[in-house]
Order: sequence, then C-alpha cells, then structure tokens
Amino acid sequence: MLPVCPCVACGEPLPVAAGATVVACGSCGTSLHGRPAARRLVDPDWAALPPKATGRYADDTPEAIVVPDAMVPFRVERATARRLLREAARRRWFAPRAFRRVDESESFRAAYLPHWVWGAWTRSRYRAARGDFYWSRAGRAGARGSRVRGVRWRPAAGSVDLVFADVAIPATVRVEARMLADLMRDWTLGDAVPFDASLLEGCWVQRYDLEPEVGLELAKARMAAGIEREVRSRVGGDAQHVPVIETAFSGLGYRLVLLPVWLASYPHRGGRRMVAVHGETGRVVCGRPWSGPKLGAAFAFAAAVASVILYSVL
Repeated sequence: MLPVCPCVACGEPLPVAAGATVVACGSCGTSLHGRPAARRLVDPDWAALPPKATGRYADDTPEAIVVPDAMVPFRVERATARRLLREAARRRWFAPRAFRRVDESESFRAAYLPHWVWGAWTRSRYRAARGDFYWSRAGRAGARGSRVRGVRWRPAAGSVDLVFADVAIPATVRVEARMLADLMRDWTLGDAVPFDASLLEGCWVQRYDLEPEVGLELAKARMAAGIEREVRSRVGGDAQHVPVIETAFSGLGYRLVLLPVWLASYPHRGGRRMVAVHGETGRVVCGRPWSGPKLGAAFAFAAAVASVILYSVL
C-alpha cells in the first residue's frame, strides 16, 4: 500500500509512489514534491551514532518514526496570525483578489515543520596557495603599453578548528525551499523545549521527508562551506587556491526539532500557492503574486495619462 499524506494546499489525501520526486494533487492540481526514496549513506560518522527512539505521532504516516527531541512553541495565536496575514495581503494592491482574501482560506492551519539540527567539532587540515596581485606594463621596452595584472603565488598550509552548533536542515520537501530558508532566519532554536505531544493538539504535524542520514550529508556540506570560508580568510592575499581540505568530525550529534508556522493557500493560475506566517515572530512569508487584469488596467491608465500630457505639450 502506498503511503498517504495530505496535500498542503487543500488537505486531500495524496498518494506518493516510491521514489517519486514530483506529484500532483488530484483535487486541486497543486504540484508537490514527493517523498524521496530512503537511502543509506556509507558514512562512518553516521554509523557510529546511537539510534534514537521511535514512535507514532505524525499526521501523515501510521508507522513508527524518530520521535522529536524538541519543539519551538507557537508564540503567535491563530487570531493574530489571521490578522497579520490579512494586513499583509491587503497592502499588495496589484495582487489577485484570491490572495487578498487568503486569511479566509479553509486551508489555514497551524503546522509544525521538522528540521534536523546538527552540531559537531571539526579539525581541518588544508593545503592551499596564496595569490598576490601585481601590475606591469605590456609592450616593448621604453614604449607606453597597457597595464597588465599578474599574480604571484606562494604555498600555504595549516589547520583550522571550528565548532558548529545548531546547523538546521529542513527535513520537509513539501514547502518551497525559498520559503523555508526565509522562515529559518527568524526561528530561535534556543527557545526550544523538550518534545511534548500535548502541544501538538490542533496542529498539522508533518513527517520528515528526508531521513537523518541525508540530513547529515547536507549538514556536512553546510559545515564544509563554513570551513572553506575560514581557510580562505586565513590564507589571505588577493586570491586563494584551496585544492585540499581534510576534515575530521568529533562530538557529532543531532536533534529532530519541530518548528512552528501558520500555513494557508490560495488559487492562482490553475494551481495553488502557499503563504506562511512565522509561528514565533508573526512575519508573513510569501511570493509576489500579480493580477494580470490589475496590471493591465494600471498600464492602460498610465498610457492614457502619458498621452494626455504629451498632447497638451504639443
């Protein structure tokens, strides 16, 4: 039997085929990411981690999955979230009518989005080259030529010790990556409390789509980018060439944290688009929908005004 999860737009059951990457809701037509096939990474750091407790708590799966370690409670109540959403929507004059009434959408719901939060100590050894710019004249001796920039390279090597805490990796693919990244800017992981199933009442609790070992791969990539930035800073110069960075991890650990958000959707061009209200700060996160008729009317009005002005001048 195929797993079933609700459509994030209309809430209707959405079958997800094994290995599917994109599926479409049969009720509203919204295109959604499917749950990727589970895969195990050959990673000694992952193999050394102890297993976590499992249980049944998510709305979209009956199976036992990793139980969250912590959650960030809602600070923005339902009525406040609706008001903030209504105010933000009505400030957008050129938005379609459906967007300006999104606070009345039946899809409006409180949701907890799963995130893998990683931490580690790293020691990285690097071999690199530092480049310093210099300028010289091109052309024959004694003749005035254009200035040409060159680079003097010299070897550099060393080690970097860094501590990474709270590297949060979204574990859902059913919310747009751009929206998740925008929401992440305001979440305060320091305000997380131990997981309490009673706080989930009345909320849509989503199962994680990305397995923790996949989250480790993404977290290591995020850490690697931070390590490379630190290496380049230490190498210095005008340019750096860093062919080798060898990193060892220690004290590696992770938590599954549920983060709060209010979600709603509205019809747009034959599909549905999502809007979010941050569960801690109340900041509204959405795209920039435009109404074709409103834009056309504004363009026609501007063209008419320009024509009148031009006629009066001539």
